[in-house]
Amino acid sequence: MRYVLALMILALILGCAKEATREGIVLKVWETYNSEERPVFLSLVEEFEKQHPGIKIEAVNIPFDGLEPKILTALATQTAPDIARVDVAFLPKLAIRGALYALDQFRVESIKSELRPVALSSCIVDGKTYGIPDQVNGLCLFYNKELFREAGLDPNKPPSSWDEFIDYAKKLTNKEKGVYGFGMKNSLWWTLPFIYSFGGDLLTPDNKHCALTSDEAIAGFQFKVDLYAKYRVEGGAWRSGGIRDDMGFQSQVYAMIFNGPWAVKGLERSGIDFGVALIPKGPKGYATNVGGNNMVVFSTSKHPKEAAQFLMFIASKDSQAKWANSLGQVPVNMLADGLIDFSRHPYLKIFMEQMKYAKPRPPIASYPEIENDVNPEMQAALDGKKSVREAMEAACKKVDAILQEEEALKAGLKKQAR
Repeated sequence: MRYVLALMILALILGCAKEATREGIVLKVWETYNSEERPVFLSLVEEFEKQHPGIKIEAVNIPFDGLEPKILTALATQTAPDIARVDVAFLPKLAIRGALYALDQFRVESIKSELRPVALSSCIVDGKTYGIPDQVNGLCLFYNKELFREAGLDPNKPPSSWDEFIDYAKKLTNKEKGVYGFGMKNSLWWTLPFIYSFGGDLLTPDNKHCALTSDEAIAGFQFKVDLYAKYRVEGGAWRSGGIRDDMGFQSQVYAMIFNGPWAVKGLERSGIDFGVALIPKGPKGYATNVGGNNMVVFSTSKHPKEAAQFLMFIASKDSQAKWANSLGQVPVNMLADGLIDFSRHPYLKIFMEQMKYAKPRPPIASYPEIENDVNPEMQAALDGKKSVREAMEAACKKVDAILQEEEALKAGLKKQAR
């Protein structure tokens, strides 16, 4: 009898200890949401905690520009949080260094089929899933309806092809009034829609070599250069000291620009009569680039299973429907599409349509370094200091060198891990 009583007491003690441990789980999350996004995120946190009473979420807001160095410092000092929200370009760098849990072991397969492929692709490195997307975006064409009317153009019929775009841009350009048909940025990411629509790409399919010297990639970038140098419908927004594209759009200097869903609310508040359309199609059809953020779980987390549960909750159908309806952003979960109230966010339907033609950046750790080395070469071509082919050949030499360094780094890290 004493033996049975002792077992019962021991079981009670162990059960209470287990329960206390379960109820004591705290997941620290470093996130970068802006002032409009964060209240929605915190409401989702509250809902998660209600559904998982044994787990508490400690959300710490970090400025976006300061997150990467803060994470690298935390990893070096073993003070990383359980979860962080990182830019899609940063995830591969963390993954190849062994800083993240591969989430496939935590049954994320159950949600992967629901997620937009272009969003999920940025989470997969060497066949393993190292994150769950919480936000996906891409560029569309924004146009000023008032300037369209003044130029005799139908404000409800934006250009659908690059040929039509040039025709529109010529009619919209009025240098006496200081108005140009288009304003653009100079960077690789903002140039990719041109390159993709002509059938070009940044890297070869195996991600081992630069592909910017292909005829298609050169044709795409040449078209962008020609908008300024040949057709003279672009106002030099990319030049040092020039009027930036977004600012020029608001001041009606540029009739058309590329921009993303993050710009809509600010433009609505400004009172500008604008429209959003698909980026005009090129010889190979419609295209855009992909940006966004992913949630990751650090390999130092003591509660990776629970952290993975939180990531899947944020990316779930209901969470993403709330996110989209509250903020007018593209849901990462495709099952949420049927739950969106487009009357509240009429432009969202265009962004979601554009995502059908989106092409993700390659999941390589060195993408930021590649962009930094390619941008000056693109600048040289826009300035007329190099031909487009010369610029792309010089860029590819730099890109190939960076890719070789990444391969050597990965080989070295694999050797250390054995």
